[in-house]
Amino acid sequence: MIGIVTNGLPFQYRFFAEEEFHYLYDDILHIRELHRYNLENYDTLILSCRLDIPHLKRYQSQLLSFIESGKRLIIFGEVIDNWFPTIDWEDSEVNFSWWVRDGGDLPMEEQNKTHPLFKYVTLRDMKWHYHGSFLPPVGAQSLLDIPEGRSLFYVDTVSFNGELVCTTLDPMFHIGLGFIDQSRPFLHGIAKWLREEE
Repeated sequence: MIGIVTNGLPFQYRFFAEEEFHYLYDDILHIRELHRYNLENYDTLILSCRLDIPHLKRYQSQLLSFIESGKRLIIFGEVIDNWFPTIDWEDSEVNFSWWVRDGGDLPMEEQNKTHPLFKYVTLRDMKWHYHGSFLPPVGAQSLLDIPEGRSLFYVDTVSFNGELVCTTLDPMFHIGLGFIDQSRPFLHGIAKWLREEE
């Protein structure tokens, strides 16, 4: 059972209207009402990008209890203001135009290529831009690095009893706004991986 958490922004409503992604989640949970849901009913919680930080902090202990109970928590987008422990986030300048420059590139490299996610996701699917990067905890698996050695996507099975999946990529935002085509195959890849793991 997969729940996806929203804070009801317009881009999220447009994303949820996209029928092709309905198989990604079973329920939509509003962040302002998170205390009303029984999270024991879910195996995976997806936190959509650009959720409200004060509410994420308000429900930090509930989300920690969820992942400590052996469940999977997936965080998309920036993890700012230290709202979740163990996540070392660093802001970076956003390169919005590398693809329109002659010979332009956005250097990044896949890591731990035997991870099952790579059956469904390619490097191209993950390559549009990023707003920052992570320094994963020792023992966590990075799946995508920038040249400085920091991660854009990692899986942490060592810090909690459950699994933390953390990526700076923000596909729901771009699908909801209708631009950056790579975000679609990327999110389909995530969905197929999650459903395979069920």
